[in-house]
Amino acid sequence: MAKLDADKLSLIRKVIKKQGLDAFIISDYSDIKYIMGPVFQPGEAVMLIHSKGVYLTARSLYEAPLKADFPEIQVEGCDVERSSKTVQAVKKLKLKKVGFDGLKETYHDGKIYEKEGFSNIENFLVPVRASKTEAELRNMKASAKIAYKTYEHILSWLEPGVTEQQTAEEIDSFMKKNGASAPSFETIVAFGANSGNPHYVTGKTKLKKNMAVLLDFGCIYKDYCSDITRTFWFGDKPGKEFVEILNIVKSAHDEVVEKARCGQSGAEIDAIARGYIEAAGYGKYFTHRTGHGIGMQIHEEACLSQDNTAVPIMENYCFSVEPGIYIAGKIGVRYEDCFYMTKNGIKQIK
Repeated sequence: MAKLDADKLSLIRKVIKKQGLDAFIISDYSDIKYIMGPVFQPGEAVMLIHSKGVYLTARSLYEAPLKADFPEIQVEGCDVERSSKTVQAVKKLKLKKVGFDGLKETYHDGKIYEKEGFSNIENFLVPVRASKTEAELRNMKASAKIAYKTYEHILSWLEPGVTEQQTAEEIDSFMKKNGASAPSFETIVAFGANSGNPHYVTGKTKLKKNMAVLLDFGCIYKDYCSDITRTFWFGDKPGKEFVEILNIVKSAHDEVVEKARCGQSGAEIDAIARGYIEAAGYGKYFTHRTGHGIGMQIHEEACLSQDNTAVPIMENYCFSVEPGIYIAGKIGVRYEDCFYMTKNGIKQIK
């Protein structure tokens, strides 16, 4: 029998109470998956969380199995106008102050909720999902272990003549053989000058001796993502510029590990890596943010970017740290691990 995550429900109810609400409507696929696990396809259900329980309306074909698997949920089957069905439930439960996230509703459903006087609270679940529970962190660490094991495998697997595509396929296959359900995004393999494109699309370039190799990949394990990037020299004669850039990027990464603190904004943490690279004379070649949030989705909130001046990175927020330097048509280096914030700084997810 399946079970709702009590820790996550408790966190959501705390936010509902803090906002002065009696209940909150959730219809976003990934948000429902966050609470229930992989039960539905997008657009198949609407959830209403209130202080005394959980109401859910979903496609009728789910009604019987949901009642059997989730006896703690009040379930009603509905194949059309689930937003209107949810409004009926609000009235039956005599809930007065109800919220919804207008950014995650269709225009049609948002108008229905507005007409009922419900409060539009955008990004309502962002701080809840950003702060990971202990169970979530365990899954993310397991996911990361698969990715790191895959990297060690690829180091010994690579040989001259293999293509980027063949390497990506081996990475994906090895992760699945070791417990992953899927890659967390399309694996990036860039040989030589292709590494100078920050988000190069893996192609058919063949590996040669004394060539730069950039690998950016991750996997999904029990619904949670991992993400790592490594850049290294394939051969025994690394170019002087490559060594210099690699050392700068790795040091910028390590500066963030050493100096990032709980409560800093994403922009403040981004400035640690960006400032180091700028001081080394390569600032204009660092062309993306320092990191992104990560969890059930490969890109979540907790963004480490110059734009994120308002959102503090709090305890158990999970994010990547991935500074890079890219000289188009010549060479590129990125170095990435994922971390979670603690009261005393950041710890690697591994």
